[in-house]
Amino acid sequence: MDTIRVLVIEPSSFYRDTLFGGLRSRIDGVQLESATEAEEAVLKIRIFNPNVVVLNFFMGIQEIESQHFLEVLSRTTKAPIIAYGMLERTRSRAQAMGVFEYLVKPKPGLDKKIFYADLAKAVIDGFHESKQTNTTVGQSTMITRDIWQETQKAKPEPIKVPFDERAASRPFRVQAPVIKPVPAREGTNIQIIAIGSSTGGTKALSDILPLLKPPLPAIMIAQHIPPVFSTRLAERLDRECSLTVKEAEDGDIVAPNTVYIAPGHKHMTIHRTEGRFKIECRAGRPVHGVCPSADVLFHSVAQAAGDIALGIILTGMGCDGAEGLLDMLRCGARTIGQDQQSSVVYGMPRAAYELGAVEEQVPLEKIAATIEAICRNAG
Repeated sequence: MDTIRVLVIEPSSFYRDTLFGGLRSRIDGVQLESATEAEEAVLKIRIFNPNVVVLNFFMGIQEIESQHFLEVLSRTTKAPIIAYGMLERTRSRAQAMGVFEYLVKPKPGLDKKIFYADLAKAVIDGFHESKQTNTTVGQSTMITRDIWQETQKAKPEPIKVPFDERAASRPFRVQAPVIKPVPAREGTNIQIIAIGSSTGGTKALSDILPLLKPPLPAIMIAQHIPPVFSTRLAERLDRECSLTVKEAEDGDIVAPNTVYIAPGHKHMTIHRTEGRFKIECRAGRPVHGVCPSADVLFHSVAQAAGDIALGIILTGMGCDGAEGLLDMLRCGARTIGQDQQSSVVYGMPRAAYELGAVEEQVPLEKIAATIEAICRNAG
C-alpha cells in the first residue's frame, strides 16, 4: 500500500505520542506529523501535504478570527478530517461541520485497543478517499519531512501568533465592502511594493506572483514562515514566475522586476541610501508574536518610500501589518487588502480595514491585475 501521510492536531504532547504509537503499530510505514496550535497546523498542511488529518475536536470548535478552526482547516486542505472527542453527543455536530469520521475517546482506565483499531481503519478509509479526490493544496514542490525536521534544529522556538481577543470580539461588517478598481493618482510613480501575509499566504502568493509580468517595481514580502521554508518558497516561486524571486539578504540593493522574501526569523526593512533602496535583514524580537513582521516592513517602507509605494495585506491570523499599512497610507502610499471571501483567515486584512488602512478590498483573483493597473497607470 502507498505511504499514508497523517497530520495529528493535538495540544497534548502525551496524547499525541499515544496516538502516534497506536497508529504506527497498526499501519505499516505510516508517516506522522503533529501540530499543537492552529498556525502550526495550517503551515504543516502546506508543507507536509497530508493525505488524512486527525483532529482533537475541541480544537476544531475553537474560534479564530470569528471562525471555527475546523472551517479554516476545511478551506486549507481537501484531505479527509477525522475528529475525536470525549462525548458521543458531539458526533452529530462534528458530522454537520464536515468531518470524515468522528470517534469517541475512551475514558481513562478503559481499554483503548478498540479506539485505536477504529482510528487506524478510519485513516486507511480516509486515505483511499483522498486518492480519489486529489488533495493537492496548491504547492507544486513537495517539501519533505526531512526538510521540516531540519527547520526544527534551525529555529529557536515555533512561530506563535497570539489570538487577538479584542479583534475577535468586534463583529464582522454585515454589508460586504464594495469592490471596485483602485484609481491611479496623478504623478505617482510606484517604486516599491510591500506585501504582508500569514496563514494561507503561501498559496495566495502562488496565485498572485506568477501572473505579474515585467516591467514592475521591486516587491518585498513579509510572510510568516520559519527558516529554510522561506528559502524553499523563494526557490519555488522563482521557477514559477516571470519576475526574479529570491530570499532577501542583508545589504541587497533593491532592483526592479525582483521579489524579495524576508528570511524566516529575521525582520526585513528598507532604507534609502545615495538615491537607492537598501535592504536590511536582522534578527529581532517578535512583533505581534511573529518574525518577520509585516508591521516592521511596512513602517520602514512608509519612511523610506512614502508616496511612491504600494502596500498590500493578504490573508492571515492576528493584526500584524495593520498599523504599518496605515503608516504607509498616511505617508501617501496606495494600499489594498484581500477581501473576506477569498481569505483563508480574514484576520490581518480585517484588522487593517477596520483601522482605516485599506483604500479598497480586492478578491485574490484580481490582486495581480490591480497591482499592474496601479503601477502602469501611474506616473
